[in-house]
Amino acid sequence: MRKLLIVFRLFDPSYTRNGQHGNKETLFVTLREDNVLSYSLVGGWQDSGTPFCISNLQLRESLPMNPKPFRTTKSLEKRVSEILATGVGSHAIATAEILNSIK
Repeated sequence: MRKLLIVFRLFDPSYTRNGQHGNKETLFVTLREDNVLSYSLVGGWQDSGTPFCISNLQLRESLPMNPKPFRTTKSLEKRVSEILATGVGSHAIATAEILNSIK
């Protein structure tokens, strides 16, 4: 059973329309049964949408796969935020919501 840990609502800061964030996407961070972190990127700020490749964010560093270095979900959220800041396009964080603990 997968455990949804964090939901990041992303947008493209270079594209805004009438004060609204453009190119909205959502990044879901999940802890899998085998204790590996997985990531899903979809269009829009809903819980479903068109799936996208994480590589579209053009991150300079890989997202963490191992949850062991993180004592709390908050520390994981901070690290993923730092990595997202290195990307392009829809990489800026509008909101981040922690839903469950790592343990």
